[in-house]
Amino acid sequence: MPATLTPEQVAELERSGGSPFVVENPRTRQGYVLVPTDAYLQAKPLFEAIIGQTRASLSSSGQEPAAPVEWNDAKNARRCALIDKKHDAGLLPDDETELDRLQAELAAHQRLVAPRPLAILELLEEALRQRAANSTGHV
Repeated sequence: MPATLTPEQVAELERSGGSPFVVENPRTRQGYVLVPTDAYLQAKPLFEAIIGQTRASLSSSGQEPAAPVEWNDAKNARRCALIDKKHDAGLLPDDETELDRLQAELAAHQRLVAPRPLAILELLEEALRQRAANSTGHV
């Protein structure tokens, strides 16, 4: 049985014109996107692929999901200074370690705020291949 929307959520749904909107669990502060069922069913293979890939990568690494990375102008300025130093005079081992960390933080931040469309398409392709294999019994 589906959960029933609150009057506040119904009002937001009407204001959105049926477009997706975010609701928040007040206990966990986790956001959820409400989308029309037909839109969800069309995108379901993509959602399943993303969720499955996330779970598989976490279980294989034994890690919990990483906390969002805070990226700011100061970190970027430091990263740029280290890159300049690397090309001008070379880096000390501590500087190399710091640059590697900053590069990894920037990459994580970019994946969070602007995921590459190609990665999304690759997930969709894999989900569709799996769906086809399941329906035909072939790989």
